[in-house]
Amino acid sequence: MPEPMAPTHASDASPRGGLTVPALAFATGAVTTTEFIVIGLMPQLATDLGIALDSAGWLITAFAIAAALAGPVVTLIAARWPPRVALASMLAIFGLGSLIAVAIPSFGVMIAVRVIQGAILTAYVSLASSAAVAAAPVDQGGRAVGHVNLGTVIGIVVAVPAGVAMAEAFGWRAVYIGLGVVTLAAAPCLLRIMGPSRQQAAALPRGQVSIVGRPRFLGHLLLSALLFTAMFSAYSYIAGFLQAVLGLSGSGVAAALLGFGVAGIIGNWLASRAVDREPTRLTAVVTLLLVLATAGAYLTRGSPVPAALLLAVWGGAHMAAFVACQVRVMFAAPDAQAFAASLNISVCNLGIGAGTLLGGWVATTFGITTVVLGAALIGLGAFALGVLLCLAPSGGGTWTARRHPNPC
Repeated sequence: MPEPMAPTHASDASPRGGLTVPALAFATGAVTTTEFIVIGLMPQLATDLGIALDSAGWLITAFAIAAALAGPVVTLIAARWPPRVALASMLAIFGLGSLIAVAIPSFGVMIAVRVIQGAILTAYVSLASSAAVAAAPVDQGGRAVGHVNLGTVIGIVVAVPAGVAMAEAFGWRAVYIGLGVVTLAAAPCLLRIMGPSRQQAAALPRGQVSIVGRPRFLGHLLLSALLFTAMFSAYSYIAGFLQAVLGLSGSGVAAALLGFGVAGIIGNWLASRAVDREPTRLTAVVTLLLVLATAGAYLTRGSPVPAALLLAVWGGAHMAAFVACQVRVMFAAPDAQAFAASLNISVCNLGIGAGTLLGGWVATTFGITTVVLGAALIGLGAFALGVLLCLAPSGGGTWTARRHPNPC
């Protein structure tokens, strides 16, 4: 097997070079907020568009399906362009889509916009992760991916709740206009900040697609799918779980979710610092923490202090899993990083959908308090697979294959 090649790290001579990763993180936060803000806006959108609430749910489903199925194809196409041009173009299309949804507010237009944005999101995050690796010092590519992922974390923790509050005051159109303008403005800024790239050109699409024929790489994708299924089988119903187990009111749930998000920011930071060294082992540790936290949350049965501690561990592990999975899969295919990242995002989206459906079945069949046990059981399967991948002979590499011949 040919030795995995490490990406060329583009050391931009311009003073703007050091702003590349923060700029990518900011733009990532904008597109991620656009993805998740619809969850909080669904009642308003359903009323304003004259559709049933369950029909409005297709605005989320259509986005996820496009991200999972079309995202890798868009990534293969966009990867042939200079990174800054591809990223700026996708941001411009993403922002224009939000403004079009406001200008022509119909359900059909909204669905079309969400499908396009879903496909672009996968490609943007994948190429942004690859560009962050190229811009980072040697042996710190994973940390750079974690910093870009911080935009996702802050978008979920801060921007989405703020957007919902803004919608209550000014309507959903104001939120979409704000997101559209910010994302659109980020495109020329990113184009200027990144500057000409010396990043290696992507392999031909046929060469990149060949990574799906590697059993170890498929094992890494399966691990991501299982882990995200476990995560979202519980997280999708966390509000109901907190109300049932701890008896929290609406404000109490909001405070608990804020604490969950703060713990997630810390978890993302810690994972970013460790992920370059042992990404597969880190994923296994994060999975084990998720299992212990969710199973423990069931056993607390309303004890506030243990529940708060376990919720913090749960939040930290939940957000750490995002960067651990992204970097681990990119490590597993160093010769096609962007395409590998897009496949990881695809299977993670499938895991989110499967986990939400499975958690709903568990809650309906056994009660809302048992969703965490379902997550723990699936997490045990993911943990076992993570251990197997750690013990198996390495078939991949890292950013610096010679220094770290085994991702574990």
